[in-house]
Amino acid sequence: MMISEVARRYAKALYETAMAQSSVEKVLAELRVLKDLFSADAEIVDFVSSPVIAPELKVQALQKALDGKISKEVMSTLTVMATRNRLNFFHQTALAFEEISDTSHGVTRGEVKSAAPLSGEARKQIEQTVTKVTGKKVILNFTEDAKLLGGMLAQVGGWTFDDSLASHLQRMNEELNRRSN
Repeated sequence: MMISEVARRYAKALYETAMAQSSVEKVLAELRVLKDLFSADAEIVDFVSSPVIAPELKVQALQKALDGKISKEVMSTLTVMATRNRLNFFHQTALAFEEISDTSHGVTRGEVKSAAPLSGEARKQIEQTVTKVTGKKVILNFTEDAKLLGGMLAQVGGWTFDDSLASHLQRMNEELNRRSN
C-alpha cells in the first residue's frame, strides 16, 4: 500500500511524541487495534471518511467512544485528524507509524507466499536466511497461494526471493534456449 505524505507527517509527529513519553509500543498497539476496528466496520469507514459529516461531530463521537480507553497521544492525533477532516488517512498513518518504529528498531517486514503450508522449521530457516541477506531483524507474514505450483516467493523491503517452481522452469527454459543458440 502506498502511504501518502500527509499520513507520514501525522505518523512522524505521533512517533516523536510517543518517544518523548516512552510509549512507542503502547501507541503502536493502540494504532493496530484502531486500524483494524476502523476498517472492519463499514459504518465506521463511512463515518470517518465522509466529507459531509462536520469535523466537530467526528471529534465528539471519537471522544465519546474512546476517551479514557486510549492514550492521550493517540487521542490527540485522532482529534487533530478529525478537526482537519483527515481521518480517512488514519489507516495509512498507522502503517507509517509502524514503518517508522520498525526502521528505528532495525526491523523489516515481509510477505512469504508458498504453495503449501510451511513447517515451523522451514519458516525459521527462511527468516534466518532473509535476516542474513538484509542485515536486519525480519518479521515475516506467511500465507499459502494456490497459484504457486510449488516452492515459495518472499518479498521483504526491496528484496524479492523467488524460489517458485515457475521461476525454476523459466530459468531452465532460458538456459536451454542459450545452449541451443
